[in-house]
Amino acid sequence: MKKKDNKVIKKHNSLTDGYIPNTPRKVLPDRLLNALYYKFEREGEEFTLSIQELKDLLHITSQKDDKRIYEAIEILQSPIIIRNFRYHDKDVEWMRAPFLCRAIKYRSDANEIHFKIEPIVIEAIKQKGGYTPLDLHICNRFRSKYALKLYEMYRRYRSLPHNRNDITNDQIGIIQKSLQELNQMFSTNHTVPSKLFSKNSPHAPINRGLAEIERVTGEKIHCFYDRSKKVFIFSWGREIEDIYPSLECIIPTSSIKPFIQWYIDHFVDKIDHSKRYHQKILEQIISNNFGNLERYYQLFLLERGKDPKEFFDPQLGKFTY
Repeated sequence: MKKKDNKVIKKHNSLTDGYIPNTPRKVLPDRLLNALYYKFEREGEEFTLSIQELKDLLHITSQKDDKRIYEAIEILQSPIIIRNFRYHDKDVEWMRAPFLCRAIKYRSDANEIHFKIEPIVIEAIKQKGGYTPLDLHICNRFRSKYALKLYEMYRRYRSLPHNRNDITNDQIGIIQKSLQELNQMFSTNHTVPSKLFSKNSPHAPINRGLAEIERVTGEKIHCFYDRSKKVFIFSWGREIEDIYPSLECIIPTSSIKPFIQWYIDHFVDKIDHSKRYHQKILEQIISNNFGNLERYYQLFLLERGKDPKEFFDPQLGKFTY
């Protein structure tokens, strides 16, 4: 049996870190860019694709979608944002340039389109630098721009070390994005974080995107909003047992010792055997047999300027901080 071509691209990070503006709720332009990048890697900056070949690369079967493909081609002939590369011996923070400088459909070639990628884009993606491996079969299964862009971000950073650390750890591997950065990525214009991500809003862009990624790939990506730093924090590779000491426990392992000390300082007058008392409370917390634990922990969070509702996952029935 012939081995199936997985159609994996090595997308240059100048494009992975960039975005296609003014395309809210449109995922096809991003999928098309990846499909054309696949042809570029194999044939260079100029190539020809039949309509059927293009639809195969995009996993599109309906004739009704031909118009959407033409619209996506037009979008890639408008400026996109390319980030973090060198041009004329200078570091580029961002650049606006079209991905395609030409797309021609001749009357004599009724079913073919001739493409040429913009030369300045070629200069950027031919430079030495990092790249993001992406499987077109997986990318084409996403039905929302939110899922595809978050998945590309995940693939961009997934190999970084320390990605199993606690979600509040600032070490490399914990990805932070501002409201503005995510608005640019998604082509949205939200002014408050809760419109992008909320524990109680499964249809918010980040919630919807992460749920779709888990459904398509099985990969679970975690997110929460840090109000003090005003950033969304993403992490992955963490299982429930990595965060909590037991399935019953509702407090993350990293917070248990600070909570015990806080509880003793606030509610205990005298301790005869300090180590023994600490161990007793620890065991009760781990087994979730500590009386009124949820209420005490809410007070603990409030004293630290944290909203208990923001850091409680109702689906898990556990605190995330």
